[in-house]
Amino acid sequence: MFASAAPSLAPATSFTTRTHRRVRPIASVSRSEASTAPDRPSSRRSVLLLASVPALLHPGVVAAEEARQPPRDLGEGVRGVDLIPGKPDGAVVKDGDAIVVNLKGRLFAKQGWIFTDDVGEGKDGLPQSHRFTVGAGEVIRGLEIGVLGMKEGGVRRVVCPPGVSYQDKEQQPVPRDFSNRQRLYTTIFNPTRLANGEGDTLSTVIFDIELVRVAK
Repeated sequence: MFASAAPSLAPATSFTTRTHRRVRPIASVSRSEASTAPDRPSSRRSVLLLASVPALLHPGVVAAEEARQPPRDLGEGVRGVDLIPGKPDGAVVKDGDAIVVNLKGRLFAKQGWIFTDDVGEGKDGLPQSHRFTVGAGEVIRGLEIGVLGMKEGGVRRVVCPPGVSYQDKEQQPVPRDFSNRQRLYTTIFNPTRLANGEGDTLSTVIFDIELVRVAK
């Protein structure tokens, strides 16, 4: 199963609060889908994405039938599915809560290229968890929406459309590795492809979110 809550808390990354700007979601796993993708991923493609990609944080943990749950509209174009519901008595995330999460992010435009992985990039067997306050603008808006209503111990997959994805290079979370960071930015903010109307595809991202702790 997932890493226990206690060790997951140690190496956490704190974000500097900034005012986020609303702008403009991610989806797909195959080259054929990517090549025929319309400018704005349809609801059907979001369903396929959320239901078909194996669990990103811990492959093999989630049963196939759980991963096939229909995704829900979480608000502002963000769609999500709970792969693991969380502890029955776990704290529920609300706006204003400080939380600790393990993230794994994929970029739609690169056929599911992983640009951040808190578990895979951990040190000494411990995840490099992320810590942020919901609603404070410390991370992209799609993540703030995606964690609302989650319970501690739960895992949720969310698709963040462009309007609530990366709007500039100051927004978190960003890849820890410099080359990965450059690849993310040159894809999302590619001026030529943006001019060709590919913006909705370029900045659509998928996150698997493991909620480690809610710190009121």
